[in-house]
Amino acid sequence: MSMAAALAAAAMPVVLHAQDAPPANPVEDIAGTGVSADLGSETDFPLTSAPRTYYPSDFANVAPRTALDVVEQVPGFNIDGGGDGGRGFGEASGNLLINGDRISSKSTSVRDELQRIPVADVIRVEIVDGATLEIPGLSGQVANVIVQSSGMSGQFTWRPQYSTGPAPIGWGEGNVSVRGTTGGVDYSVGLDVGSFIRGSEGPAIFTSDLGVDERFNTQTGTLYRPTLTGNFAFDVAPDVAMNINLSGGLHIFRSRESETRVAANPLPEFAEQFRTKNNEHFYEIGADIEFPLGPGRLKLIALESFEHGNFRTQSLLDTDALPTTGSRFQRVSDQGERIARGEYSWGMLGGDWQLSGEAAFNRLDNVGSLFLFDDVQDTFVVIPFPEGVGGVREERFESILSFGTSITDNLSVQIAAGGEYSTISQTGVNALSRTFQRPKGSVSFAWAPGGGFDFSLEVARRVGQLNFSDFLASVNLTDENQSTGNNQLRPQQSWESELEISKNFGSWGSATLALFDHRIEDFLIIVPTGNGGEARGNIASAKRRGLRFNGRLELAQLGFDGAQLDLRITAEDSSLIDPVTFIDRRFDGNSPFEIRLDFRHDVPQTNWAWGLEFRDTQNAARYRVAEETFDYNIATFGAAYIENKDVFGLTVRFRLANLFNGSNVLQRTIYDGPRDSSPVLFTEDRRLKIGTVVNLTVSGTF
Repeated sequence: MSMAAALAAAAMPVVLHAQDAPPANPVEDIAGTGVSADLGSETDFPLTSAPRTYYPSDFANVAPRTALDVVEQVPGFNIDGGGDGGRGFGEASGNLLINGDRISSKSTSVRDELQRIPVADVIRVEIVDGATLEIPGLSGQVANVIVQSSGMSGQFTWRPQYSTGPAPIGWGEGNVSVRGTTGGVDYSVGLDVGSFIRGSEGPAIFTSDLGVDERFNTQTGTLYRPTLTGNFAFDVAPDVAMNINLSGGLHIFRSRESETRVAANPLPEFAEQFRTKNNEHFYEIGADIEFPLGPGRLKLIALESFEHGNFRTQSLLDTDALPTTGSRFQRVSDQGERIARGEYSWGMLGGDWQLSGEAAFNRLDNVGSLFLFDDVQDTFVVIPFPEGVGGVREERFESILSFGTSITDNLSVQIAAGGEYSTISQTGVNALSRTFQRPKGSVSFAWAPGGGFDFSLEVARRVGQLNFSDFLASVNLTDENQSTGNNQLRPQQSWESELEISKNFGSWGSATLALFDHRIEDFLIIVPTGNGGEARGNIASAKRRGLRFNGRLELAQLGFDGAQLDLRITAEDSSLIDPVTFIDRRFDGNSPFEIRLDFRHDVPQTNWAWGLEFRDTQNAARYRVAEETFDYNIATFGAAYIENKDVFGLTVRFRLANLFNGSNVLQRTIYDGPRDSSPVLFTEDRRLKIGTVVNLTVSGTF
């Protein structure tokens, strides 16, 4: 081995051991927790040609309780949930599959479903290249999780949070689910309560020609999103499978912000308050059925979703000896989607073919209102705001033909080509209807030359989707800016290339390096409008390129039994011509570099584990026509935890986060007009302390 290769082997994160055959003992008691992982038989689940295969017993030292826990321990693999919240299903995305299939649901991801599957139902995890599968759209490393129901079982997790800063205590986050089989129906029912608790306080310093204005700012916010889900799989007849997916829930957001001048400030006293709330309810109903038809198989998918939202934000300013002033923005919205999709797959000419067709119908109706505070009446009075009222309708049709085959024993190719046709209609002010026809497709290769190496290459032509809200005007009271609507928006298009290289280092671990290059047309960004305002609009082109590195080093090879070190690095460069200054710059908020280090030590022969987390992120500015902003939360992050995997049968973790006392930072430069030709009006510099965050995680099975 050369010196360079030796250094690479020592420095790169790497894997436990990937097995090519089931363990001798198919039933493994995971770390003494009483949880058994039934690995099944080769008859029920014949091994594929997956170059890397893992079993729950491979990670017995960390005592996984769910399928997600198992996948998260696969070295050199980073979960990509897939999708961007866009409309329609489109081709497959992400890098997770369950029993070789993706889920015909948009509100429930494969990751969500893996969290509901107990480890006892996990047969194995296969790491394969997406180009070798019969699923168009997948490339690079994909985790195919093979599961089989072992009877009714349940799992739960509770994650309370406490902060030494002003954030309120969060008691409600967690999930509980039940999975099993009855009457030939495999079912999974769960309640997930996602939450986000925040709080920060500190100085806010404004500087202008008038001098320095020092204030003290306090912010708190809570978000709770309880969601009920149900997934049901039916064996309707031999070779006929049907799934029904249901979900529904609430979205409850509240935030408060107050800002006052400090005692030493010579300017008049004042107190400014912001209040925001957002209440939503939503549901989704999805179903699919797959059956033999002619020489192949036909899969039909249907989905209906709806969301109602009521958003309100308001500000009040009390200044010494002056009347109270304020404003309010409120938006009531209804949005929905209906999808019908068909996928026909068959074998021909030595390869796998699929023809897919999809129709998606989307709608958004917004009623936006503006109010000003009347000090005499002591209430908010509505003012005309016709630009915030209207709706958007989209009819989108897509068809893709794909072909995949093995060129040699270790080289596969997948080709997909097609296009989409869409009509977008806007109602309300400046009503307009437009149509778009766009080609799309991809070519991907997978090559496994041996020696632990796997290569994948994808070149794709992709078409983005527009945010319907950008067609209508909106107001941000906190930052005191407004975006006008733009009915001339065009969907982005891009040529995207990605090369992924994976290396299995055996007992040392494994590592994955991905290089990507995106060339984008009709890039969406905030642009100046003819009336002196600003709105989201298109510029001719933009590009981004970079790398992602992910891997694990097993420290047992260095004499540190039970310890592992995960490393993730992201480096990215981007380029566009600023629509105000016409100077080349990065994308808004694009992070040029981030490094993550996660160390974990499972103490041998005990149920104890401990770990350290480190993250350092570089941040880039965001721009509006008359504003340049750096807005980020904790640039350098550290955490430490201790865990016991058997506290009366439960796994309990205690974690201290934000060890480096990171802050919520906002740095704004506001110009008296366009940035390229106007003087600075004022600058704002906030450094708000968050405090130490204490997390407790309790998980178990029943």
